[in-house]
Amino acid sequence: MEFDIVTRNVTVLVDHGGSYVFDMDYDYKTRFMYFPRYYTHDIVRFAYPSKNITLQTVIQSLSSPTGIAVDSTNGHIYWCEYGTNRLSRCNLDGSNVTVLAVQSRPIEIQLDVTNSNTCLGRVECKCNQESSNLNSINCLARVEYTEENRLYWINYHGDILSAKDDGSNVKTILSTNDPRYYYAIRVIGRYIYYAHNNQLLMVTKTSGLTPTVLYYETSQIYSIFVFNQSDCIN
Repeated sequence: MEFDIVTRNVTVLVDHGGSYVFDMDYDYKTRFMYFPRYYTHDIVRFAYPSKNITLQTVIQSLSSPTGIAVDSTNGHIYWCEYGTNRLSRCNLDGSNVTVLAVQSRPIEIQLDVTNSNTCLGRVECKCNQESSNLNSINCLARVEYTEENRLYWINYHGDILSAKDDGSNVKTILSTNDPRYYYAIRVIGRYIYYAHNNQLLMVTKTSGLTPTVLYYETSQIYSIFVFNQSDCIN
């Protein structure tokens, strides 16, 4: 589904086959959207923007893939598999698959390409992209890494928090006071976008402000990607 923040229009982009999709990421160079399908055990992609959207299979025979991150700079895809606890990497076309590490219950992944780090959700970790040297830091639910070198995450208790990438300066931005599994959060500019069951909401990074409900879906929202058109490379 595509939700236009300005016009509030909703568009069905593609049928993902009925499988859970817990994450999405976009390659602004080649203009492909990538996402893993939990029950289909694969990673697929589609061209976006495009008038004729069709799914292309990138890699198959995975074990319950959940999180995904695209490294446009180096031409890599990173993903984690809940079924095997593996963090892996391949080229954008699915070739040259490499298992980087095994970590307990990974579900979300974000990249810090500048410092060659990855961050895993549920168990948040750092590792060099060329090795499997992982150091467990903290238990999280969903994690988002931003250009100002801060992590944003939402935990089971419904708290949206932020910290520097070294774990210091932890701040609570919002408390929903509704314990449940939260599956989606994205940060762009001064706004945080997140899902609360079937609601898509937006709140600023400033603590204490009331979130705005942007959209009500008919079922639970499991993943969000915020497309920034200004980041597209001509």
